Amino acid sequence: MCGRRAALGALSAAILLVGCVAGSADQFPEPPAPTEEPVFQPVSLAEAPVATPAPLTEGEISTTLRDLVCWYADPDLARDCLPAGEEFVAVLQRVALSGDERFVVPLVDMLWLEIGWERWVREALELMTGQRHATALEWYEWVQAESLPLPDGYADWKGSLLSLIDPLFARLIGEQTSESGPGPEDLVWALLGVAQVPPLVAPETVHRVEERYLSRSDIVYGVVIDGIAHAYPERIVAWHGVVTDEVDGVPLMVWHCTSCGGAAVFGVTASDGRAYTFAPAGLVWEGRRLFFDDETGSLWDAVSGRAVAGPATGARVPVRLAVRTTWGDWSDRYRNTRVLSLDTGFVRDYSEGAAIRADTESERPIFPIPATDDRLPMRTRVIGLTLDGVTRAYPLDRVEANGIVHDAIGGRRIAMISAGPGRGVTVFDVGGTTITALEGPAEDREVVDSDGLRWFMDEERLLNTRNSRTAPAVPYQVAYWFAWAGAYPDTEVWR
Repeated sequence: MCGRRAALGALSAAILLVGCVAGSADQFPEPPAPTEEPVFQPVSLAEAPVATPAPLTEGEISTTLRDLVCWYADPDLARDCLPAGEEFVAVLQRVALSGDERFVVPLVDMLWLEIGWERWVREALELMTGQRHATALEWYEWVQAESLPLPDGYADWKGSLLSLIDPLFARLIGEQTSESGPGPEDLVWALLGVAQVPPLVAPETVHRVEERYLSRSDIVYGVVIDGIAHAYPERIVAWHGVVTDEVDGVPLMVWHCTSCGGAAVFGVTASDGRAYTFAPAGLVWEGRRLFFDDETGSLWDAVSGRAVAGPATGARVPVRLAVRTTWGDWSDRYRNTRVLSLDTGFVRDYSEGAAIRADTESERPIFPIPATDDRLPMRTRVIGLTLDGVTRAYPLDRVEANGIVHDAIGGRRIAMISAGPGRGVTVFDVGGTTITALEGPAEDREVVDSDGLRWFMDEERLLNTRNSRTAPAVPYQVAYWFAWAGAYPDTEVWR
């Protein structure tokens, strides 16, 4: 009880302090010295009072949550009453003393947003839960593991909270859930407003000999359709999330997910027969970026290409053939390739690595993930492949180091072929053929099979030089292991 009383005393002092700070400059010629005592004194569960606080009604909880975030239909009005002041601290006191677990997840949402209330929210969480975590990310991972109860109307409240950043969040965060998709409590703000990540639509391209900004080591995502090659540099697509383009008249999309470890190329027509218009949603789920479509407002997963919430739930966009490699390797192989122009119409720092710096400088995922699959280190880049209903992951660096890897998956035999570390992988459905060697210069690669026959190789097929037999390429994705395993929890791991 003493710990709780101390917390109340400190909180009352904080309320007076906040009210005083809000006064005129004449009242305080010099700003008061900040207190070193926390507003709430965290207590262990053993120190909590024996008496149970009177339970709050749903109406009381709803009203209190609205009071915490200056609830207005117009987000601009809500912004006007921030940062936190005397009334906010008084409301937070009622929340902390209630001990009601339904407040915990909303408070963690507020902690992640952090617009001037971090100190008070953190101490309220510590008082209510008996927990102490160093960062908002760790708080998120803790609440996701605990499966805490949520208040009624939580989705609307969270949409209103994030509307302080972008009003579109109120539309994107709905009550729609599915057995294999996120609830509103699983959606985490991706630290950018929706409008801050503009897609590139029909971007300008230049011929390989005309580009002047790429170095040979820059990462690109290469696509070949009917012999026409295009390259999408990561230094550009990472800033925009979605690039919609046509190659030889075939529409496609490049979706980039920095936190997932890269990009994937998809077709634009989903499995439900509709062609959607996509943009980054400014939200992540289990560390994976989400996109939304303009037509229905549904949320789509960056790795699986599946709609995971909203009216389109269950629809998928198909993975297309693409390779992640360096610009030097790609431009050597495809001398007539086109590549995105640096003139995108937007002002961004398109220098190599600038758009993905937060991820590359972090030793762990930059967004909360509820659990990890320890079969591989979480940030191992893998080739993710699905054939005939079987999903399997192959460590990218091991495949590139081996050069040629054969495997059987879903009743089909595949050959994974790479020119070496950092130079990408192409996967072929080879049937009964065994590939034994990769030969020739970059622009004229050939493979040799166990019968001594030679096959021309590009990103679309292997072509037998003697009898014109073909072995088609198989689409795959490159992602961090945690992202692939999260999107495909039943995935196997190549050993």
